[in-house]
Amino acid sequence: MDYWPYPSAEADRIDPFDSERTETQYVIFGGHRPTYAFTDPDEIWYDMNLSTWIPWGYKILRMAQKVAILRHGDLVREWHVLHRDPRIDPPEPPPGTTLYLDNWRRSVCGYHVLTTPTAMTAPADAYDYTAAMAMAATASHREGRTLVVYMYDARDWH
Repeated sequence: MDYWPYPSAEADRIDPFDSERTETQYVIFGGHRPTYAFTDPDEIWYDMNLSTWIPWGYKILRMAQKVAILRHGDLVREWHVLHRDPRIDPPEPPPGTTLYLDNWRRSVCGYHVLTTPTAMTAPADAYDYTAAMAMAATASHREGRTLVVYMYDARDWH
């Protein structure tokens, strides 16, 4: 199985590589395996039954927003990033500051490029949109399609 079976209602599940739907879509990564895409992120972290679909274990859950779909080097669909967490993605961190406890979140979030549900890479600077899109264009020439996501929040899932 490529995807965690979430959302719970099968009718709400969207293939993460789908480019037809225009509304903003989200994906949860449990480890390196994603859920299906969905459109309502508001209650995810508060869903008491989330462990029914993504079992507890030694993994990190990362909430991501779909950013772009590319096919054969061409941008097919793009969505503006709506969620940025200033604790992990400051536009320009103030000189001499330390992000303390959110350093680990910063290290697992940012832009990531997928060519399959489980084949995920990130540019050297995961917060560099231009580098992520260039990486996605190159990969889509080779693989046929790519999905760019922006991971904006994370939590331990064990």
